[in-house]
Amino acid sequence: MKNKIYINNSHFMELIDKLATQITEKTFFSETYGFSNEVGREADVMFTEKAQDYFNEKYDEYEELFNNIANIYSDARQQ
Repeated sequence: MKNKIYINNSHFMELIDKLATQITEKTFFSETYGFSNEVGREADVMFTEKAQDYFNEKYDEYEELFNNIANIYSDARQQ
């Protein structure tokens, strides 16, 4: 197996986040976002519960694909 490629943790997380967000938005359309139910944060827009669960699954899946297929990792794993 070739050497692992490590990239800045912030950049790695942003890349995975963008991909997971895009697929979540395309899957849930208008059901992607909703207002918070938390007291004092009712105006905050966030993923719906189902969209958040889906996002979390996709984030993990994409991270694993980058690690296992492209051999690209966050530099936080070096520490």
